[in-house]
Amino acid sequence: MKKLQSNYVLAGIAGIGLILSFFLIQKFFGGDGAAQALCNALSETGSCDKVSESSFSAIRNIPFFGDVPIALFGFTFYGFLGFLFVWSERDKNSETDYLRLAFYMIVLGTIIDLALLLVSLFVIKAICGLCAATYVITLALLVLTYSRFQGIKEKSPAKILPTVSKDFLNFAIAILAFLLVGQVFGKITSSSLTAGEHSGASQVSRALADYDAAPITPIDIVGSSVEGDPKAPITIVKFADFNCGHCMHTSHILRGILRDYEGIVKVVYKNFPLDGNCNRLVQRSSPEASSCVAASAAICADKQNKFSVVYSGLYKDTELGVMHTPATVLKLAESSGLNMNSFRSCLSSPAVRQQISKEVDEAEKLNIRSTPSLYINDKAIRSGTPDEQFLRELINKLMKKV
Repeated sequence: MKKLQSNYVLAGIAGIGLILSFFLIQKFFGGDGAAQALCNALSETGSCDKVSESSFSAIRNIPFFGDVPIALFGFTFYGFLGFLFVWSERDKNSETDYLRLAFYMIVLGTIIDLALLLVSLFVIKAICGLCAATYVITLALLVLTYSRFQGIKEKSPAKILPTVSKDFLNFAIAILAFLLVGQVFGKITSSSLTAGEHSGASQVSRALADYDAAPITPIDIVGSSVEGDPKAPITIVKFADFNCGHCMHTSHILRGILRDYEGIVKVVYKNFPLDGNCNRLVQRSSPEASSCVAASAAICADKQNKFSVVYSGLYKDTELGVMHTPATVLKLAESSGLNMNSFRSCLSSPAVRQQISKEVDEAEKLNIRSTPSLYINDKAIRSGTPDEQFLRELINKLMKKV
C-alpha cells in the first residue's frame, strides 16, 4: 500500500466510524430510520434502546445544550481523525507527527471504548450493536495506524507539540465544527414522531394520513390493566417495558392525555418485558430478571385495584436508576397500601406468568419487537415515544366520529 493511498484508506475507515456515530446520535434523539434498522440487525431486540436510554448514554442538562449524547464525542473523534489523515497529505514534512498524534488519540479512544464496553456488559447489561461496530472501527484504526509507523522513519515525539501548536487554530475549528454538526444535524435528522420536540405540522399531517391508511388489528384487552373510563370510546393500548426510558417518557404523555380527555380516552397497558426470563421473543436474559419482576408487580397491583400508584412508582424508580428487584417492588407495594400477603403470593403465582406470556404472544402476532408500541382504536402508530401534538390531533379527529 502506497503512503498516499494508506492515508486516505485510514481516512475512509474513520469516515465509517463517523457515519456509525452519527446513527448513534440519531438513535439517542429518537430517530428510528437507518439507525434503528442497523441496531436491530446488529443487536438483540431492545439492546440498543436500553443502552441509548441509560444514564451512561449522555451528559445531561448542559446549559444551553441540554442532553449531549456520548456518541457526539465519538462522531467528533472519528471526524477529527479523518481530518488528521487527510491533513497529513497536505504537510509532508509533518506527516509522521500528524500520524503519531492520530495514533495516540486512537490509543486513548481504545481505552475509552473498553471502559464503555465494560459498562455495557456489567452495568447496563446490554450490548448495542452499533456501539460494538464503532469499537471494531477503533481497533482497525489502531492496528493500521501502528503499522504505518513500521514503514515511516519516526521523528522525535517532542515534534508533536510544535505541530499541534502550529495548527492549533485549524484543529480547534475542525473539532468545534464536528461537535456542532453532530449535535445539530443529529437532532434535526432524527425528527420524527419519536422525537416530539422536532415534529412539525407537516409531519403530523403525514402521520394522521398514515394512521387513516393503517389496517385495523383487533387487540384483546380482557384482563389487562386499564386507566381511565372503561367505557371511553377511544382506546390506547401500550406495550411496554418498565426499564425502557422511552416507555417512561410515554407514560408521562399518556397521563396528560388521560387528564385532558377524561371520559374520552382509556389506556390499556400490556407488558412486553425485554428480558428472556419471561419473554420468549428476547434472547438476552438478565440475571436479575428486573423487567419481569416489574411486570409481575404491576399485574399483582392491578389485582388489588392499585395499578396506577404502583405503575407510577415503578417508572419513578426507573427514572431514579433503581433496579426493580423483589425487595424494591415489595417496598413499593407496602408504601402503596397493598395487602402484602396477597401481593407476595401473587408475585410467584402461575397466573402472573401466564398473563405475561399471553401478552407476549399477542405482541408476537402484532410483530412487536421494540417498546413502547402503541395502538389507538386498534391501529398502530410508529413505535417509540409518540409526538404529543400528533396524539392530541388524532384524538380530536377520532372524537368527531364517536
